[in-house]
Amino acid sequence: MLSLVRKPVGVRFLYDQNDYENCDTPEPKVAQQYCVAVKNATLGTSCKLGLNKISCLSGARVLGMLPASQDIIDQTEVKSGRRHFRMGLYADYGISRQVAKDMIYCQHHVLGVEIKPLEQFEKATPDVVIIIANSLNIMRLIQGYAYHFGQLKNIKMVGNQAICQECTSYPFEMNQPNISMLCAGTRKVAKWQDDEIAMGIPFNQLDKIIDGVKATSNLMDDNQTKKKIIERAENMNIGDKLDVKLSCNYYKGSFGTLSYHRNKH
Repeated sequence: MLSLVRKPVGVRFLYDQNDYENCDTPEPKVAQQYCVAVKNATLGTSCKLGLNKISCLSGARVLGMLPASQDIIDQTEVKSGRRHFRMGLYADYGISRQVAKDMIYCQHHVLGVEIKPLEQFEKATPDVVIIIANSLNIMRLIQGYAYHFGQLKNIKMVGNQAICQECTSYPFEMNQPNISMLCAGTRKVAKWQDDEIAMGIPFNQLDKIIDGVKATSNLMDDNQTKKKIIERAENMNIGDKLDVKLSCNYYKGSFGTLSYHRNKH
């Protein structure tokens, strides 16, 4: 139903040594940032990251992988907003403190995370699904969400800690999807395309969102998009499972001035 360039990515938390050792997804040979691991998974490469394999401590803090006792900084510097204020990210300490208080980090402690294309999850299920796409596809996901759940409320964006906080810890802790415009850090190291944005989705809501995308296609998608959907479905031999109708969008015939509509009726 969507025209995705990248594979949706599943993220699973590995809580203890048993989880980590029994996860057969390999560690990367070289430590990498969490968002880079997500980027690699959108291209088909899986990995699991423990504390010794994650090269962004900010991401490790957000995901609950870095205990305060092992951190190189006092974590109250982060939680209070003082650290980012001293960096100059915000105009004054009050703003920085407000942003820090609104950041939702994972409240658990885990030994690592498994990151791989959603399609590769078979035995276990992910906790969060991350989709990187253009705004059109993210719009359709939001419409699919709204079909079953109503308005997507309490979206939080600050353009910082995008993949780790905005797309992983916040959806996980709040059990609701979130949208991210990505951040300067991940755009630098993961090299996303300029027009790409992201959506983090709790896995337990994914099926209904997909169903909502399907249910709203006839009303929301234009004919050009519908023809592509039909073509992709036929190539996958599932064309008979779709009920896509051309020229029945909700906005068909709805545009025009007041006088136009009065004359029309």
